[in-house]
Amino acid sequence: MKLRTYISMIMLGGIITAANADNDAPVNQAPIVGHIVSDSTVTLTMPDALLQRLQPVESHESETVRPVNGKMGGYRIQVFSDNNARTAKSEARTRARNVNARFPQYPTYVVYNSPFWRLRVGNFRTQEEANEAARELKEAFPSYMREIRVVRDRIVVSSGE
Repeated sequence: MKLRTYISMIMLGGIITAANADNDAPVNQAPIVGHIVSDSTVTLTMPDALLQRLQPVESHESETVRPVNGKMGGYRIQVFSDNNARTAKSEARTRARNVNARFPQYPTYVVYNSPFWRLRVGNFRTQEEANEAARELKEAFPSYMREIRVVRDRIVVSSGE
């Protein structure tokens, strides 16, 4: 971990210790204590439960990721993004119609995330799938090529997948 993360954890320890003092927490819980030694080593003492929560989760190819409320992390292709208040919304919708006409298998999403109107296409679980579809879009719409890029997004997962 980086030094900044350790310092944040030390600060968090002070907050937890203060919270425990206010909430009459059991005395047997060890507070998080940390200090920096002269050779830039950071020493932390923390409860085992907190240490387990800070450990990175290992992902395995065999594990399946379950969607939450029909959505999960994935990839989409961003075809348009602009913050021009006069033209961005209509341009995003026009491009969405063009993409839908040529690629009806890819759903389109025109979204407003202040101050930008964006058009994103598809629900791809892997970046490779999204890259292949982006290549198809670039070939079909050379005038959009400069703006087409694969982005991480929350994707809609149908119940049949």
